[in-house]
Amino acid sequence: MSDLKKALLPYGTTSSAPAIVLPDTALFLSERGSLTRNYFENAVDLLNREYEAIRRLAELNELAYSASYNFVPRVGQHYHLYRKPDGSYLLSMIENWQAYEFVVSLEYTADSVWKEINLA
Repeated sequence: MSDLKKALLPYGTTSSAPAIVLPDTALFLSERGSLTRNYFENAVDLLNREYEAIRRLAELNELAYSASYNFVPRVGQHYHLYRKPDGSYLLSMIENWQAYEFVVSLEYTADSVWKEINLA
């Protein structure tokens, strides 16, 4: 048998040939497969959190823009959203107003978006 053909055999051709150990590809695939699965699960989880944050922001903006107010909001100012007894909403500059039910404190941003703020 020629030397070239001997090099392609999956086993040694002499008793002094080194043992041929094939790599455990099944182990590699199972380890890498679980790492890949974890990567995509984390990516989907991150996307879900971002989606929920955007959905919440859209709901707040819908409430703020549907609320009644008698002023022109200024960028960077803090405002407070209250619920009236009839279920409608009122946007006010008054903090800790006891006349209505407090909903959330908001800040008006330069891109015309109302963002929730924590004043605590």
